[in-house]
This record gives sequence, C-alpha cells and structure tokens, in this order.
Amino acid sequence: MMFAARVIGHRGCAAHAPENTLAGLREAKRRGVTWVEIDVCLLGDGTPVIIHDATVDRTTDGTGSLARLDWARVSRLDAGSWFAPRFAGERVPRLDQALAEVTALGLGLNLELKTHADEGARLVAAVEPVLRASGLAASKLLVSSFDHSALGALRAAAPHTAIAVLYREIPLRWQITASALGAVAINASYRHASEAAVRSVKAAGLDVYIYTPRSPADVAHMWAWGIDGIFADDPEPFLSSN
Repeated sequence: MMFAARVIGHRGCAAHAPENTLAGLREAKRRGVTWVEIDVCLLGDGTPVIIHDATVDRTTDGTGSLARLDWARVSRLDAGSWFAPRFAGERVPRLDQALAEVTALGLGLNLELKTHADEGARLVAAVEPVLRASGLAASKLLVSSFDHSALGALRAAAPHTAIAVLYREIPLRWQITASALGAVAINASYRHASEAAVRSVKAAGLDVYIYTPRSPADVAHMWAWGIDGIFADDPEPFLSSN
C-alpha cells in the first residue's frame, strides 16, 4: 500500500516557485500535486525553519550560517526575489507556518530533517512538539532524513510517526536500519537506485520513492521495478504521464 503519492513536489514546487516557501506549497497545489516535500533546519536560537542549505546565502538576500542566525533576523529576509521578481518579499517560513499552510491546502507532507552538524537530537526536540501541535493527520506525514540518528531520536519521541530512510544509493544492509527505525519507506536517488535494491525493499513490504528525476523518461523503467513514487521539482510532466 502506497503511503504517500506517485508524484511529490520537491521543496514545494521548486521549478515554478522559490523552494521551501509558502508560495511553493501553494504553487504545488495549483498544479495538481497532492503531496509535497520540504526541508526543516535549526537556527542558532533553536527555531525550526523551512530551508535546505546550511546558510541563507543561496535562497535569500541575506548571508550567514543558520547556526549564527536567529528568527528575528531570518524573518526579515527576502526568500523570493532570487527566483523571480513576482516572488519579492516571500519569507523563509517557520515550521509551524509551513504546517499550517500544508493543512489548509489539504496536502500530504514529506518533511526532511536536514542536519548540518551533530544536531539531530536538538532538531528533533524542536520539531516534534511543533508536529504534534499542528494537528496534521498521521496519514498525511512522512518524516525522512539522511541523518539516521535524527530519525532514531524521532522514533523515540514520536513512536507513531511514519519514517522514510533517505539514501543516495540503497545499501545492501538497508534493512537493518529500516527495521530498527520501523520505517515505512526508503527514499533514494534516481541516478543510483538499482533494480535489485528496489525489488528487495518492495519484497520487504516498504515503499520506495525516488528523487529527483528531471523527466518521466529518467524513471520510466523503474515503475516496473515497483517504485511507488517520485520527487520532482517540476511535477506536471509526471502528473500528465500517469
């Protein structure tokens, strides 16, 4: 049974709106997406915010590492102008703001715990109460990370939250980690996923979601392997190829 969706908007709808913003969530919904993926990171003051990098340099008009910034500073940054003038004034959202928008739009969410240092436990301690308070249905939330210790901390804090283990390439011993975490899915790169690995995961009863093909042709052969869905910056070609 597929937990998430066949097509998941990556970082919202990153080809059509600034990534990891509320505008990106709305754009994903407008284009027919039912699930989105966004990244959550920790600021220096402990605020969980929706951003991918360890710094604000690439996706805002500010500079500096997240670890040295607080919400008062980050809340004033322009996170849209770099993408297109019409998104000028778009802000970096806090996690609670993003969850409220996801809920209002009726979307499912793959939330990636993005750690940039040895901060997995701290990130989970900040994120888990916000997730709990959001009221987002358990069937609408999948939490993933490359930081498997962070996923372990989440499993301890929130035993019923659905977890996806993130890999670049699915390793031979994937099942040890997935079983220890009680994972429902494996997320892996389309460039490195092998047929044998995908079939192994599917045989064990877990979902497989593949990131981030550029066109349906990139993963056309993988549907026969049993993959359940893909993450896409531009979801429309994948939606129309269903």
